[in-house]
Amino acid sequence: MISLMDHIPILLIAIPILMAAIMIFLRSIPALQKALNVLVTFCMLVLSVILLEQVWTNGIIVYEVGEWGKYGIVLVADLLSAGMVLLTLFVSFLSLVYSLEYIEERSLNSSYHSLFNLLMAGLTGSFLTGDIFNLFVFFEILLLSSCALVVANEKGGVTKSSDKMEATFKYLVLSMLGSIVMLIAIASLYATVGTVNMADISVKVSAMGAAGTLPWHIYPIALLFIVVFGNKAALFPLHYWLPDVHPTAPSPISAMLSGVLIKVGVYGMLRVFFLMFTVTLPMFQKIIIPLSLATIIIGAISAVGQTDVKRLLAYSSVGQIGYIFLGLGMGSVYTVAASLVYLVNHAFAKSMLFLTSGGIIHHAHTRDMDKMGGMIKSSPLMGTMFLIGAMSIAGFPPMGGFIGKFLLFDAGINEGFYIPIAIALLFAVLTMFYMFRAWMKMFWGETRDTKKYGEYSSHALSPLLTMPIIILALGVIVFGVYAEPLIALAQATAAQIIDPQPYIDAVLTRVVR
Repeated sequence: MISLMDHIPILLIAIPILMAAIMIFLRSIPALQKALNVLVTFCMLVLSVILLEQVWTNGIIVYEVGEWGKYGIVLVADLLSAGMVLLTLFVSFLSLVYSLEYIEERSLNSSYHSLFNLLMAGLTGSFLTGDIFNLFVFFEILLLSSCALVVANEKGGVTKSSDKMEATFKYLVLSMLGSIVMLIAIASLYATVGTVNMADISVKVSAMGAAGTLPWHIYPIALLFIVVFGNKAALFPLHYWLPDVHPTAPSPISAMLSGVLIKVGVYGMLRVFFLMFTVTLPMFQKIIIPLSLATIIIGAISAVGQTDVKRLLAYSSVGQIGYIFLGLGMGSVYTVAASLVYLVNHAFAKSMLFLTSGGIIHHAHTRDMDKMGGMIKSSPLMGTMFLIGAMSIAGFPPMGGFIGKFLLFDAGINEGFYIPIAIALLFAVLTMFYMFRAWMKMFWGETRDTKKYGEYSSHALSPLLTMPIIILALGVIVFGVYAEPLIALAQATAAQIIDPQPYIDAVLTRVVR
């Protein structure tokens, strides 16, 4: 007897696609539209928890869509994909609740809910798909929905529509170029190995490598995938779209973009180089470590010069993604586990900071930190929340960010990567400087000149805005004071990543469904 629980992988993709259509028909009933979307998203979050528990207890889950085996569409839930789906839906649920109060009513009731569901479908599909072509398909869903969401209007917005359109144009053009490159890479790979199933590709590429018949063009294909996923993750020198897109997007969408969407690039790198192209790992390490260090340096130095609070957070995301890639480039179970811990902590802290920035902008009516000051008196909650996020990003105990940085630096030293760790540590100090300077500018000191910049808003923030921020802040603290479960999950996930054979066996030899 097949139960509903056996279909969780496909449900996590099909439900948001169905909801995207339903939300269009409910535009004339906004109250029902909002309530139903929040309820269904919460149910998806519960399903993602069940999925991760099933994978942890029973092992890798393979779901065959149709009856074509490895030649058809296969969804695969291992610890990495199930964990990323849970992280995605947790941030998505909180961002959606925040949106109900933050987004302007006309945008919210017309297309926002549908586009938000498509964004969730693209994210969950990217993490669960077992073949590289469907990863491309879900990337396109991500691209189109996120571009449209960036231009959504927020209540009392301080961002010009022209700035939104300019940022979206850059994002769209660079992402379309990335899509073309990805399609070329997939077509070349299919012409070489005759399959798009990632487990099957791994077996065939490894067999060719062992037999000494590996075609030379496998290495250029691997380089193309570095370009594709590096662009998606904003890895230097492909990061230039991010500092324009994240600040101009509404704060809940900024939280989704920085907290979750750029992590799709990290996930793609893991799948390509630790599953499909294990023979190219030495080349991957030699390229990714220098690029990750350059990303850390560019992100930190650029953030120092910012006066726009959301642009500072955007450049911070560039720098922080460099730390995650640094752990992947070092390539051991310990360093990959440290990167995964870092990834989760960054998702929580940066999502919280972008949501908090929305509250700050609502209170100050500006994104310019030079036009703020002394807000700790008028908005102590936002000041406390921003300080918690800043401490986590800077790596201060007892926040989760401290655990992530400590594990990453310790793992790098144990693996003998002394110079990269020294560089990363140096710019971690710079991260402390720009994060705490931002907090001081906005919340400490004298209240701003009210004659010149006006009074701060006297309206209290809605619980729909504050509760998601508080929940994320509690997560940041919990991951700092009780990190053992997260570390255990990250270590088990890293072990599966470094040894992909169980994944391959599950897809190619196990009876599915």
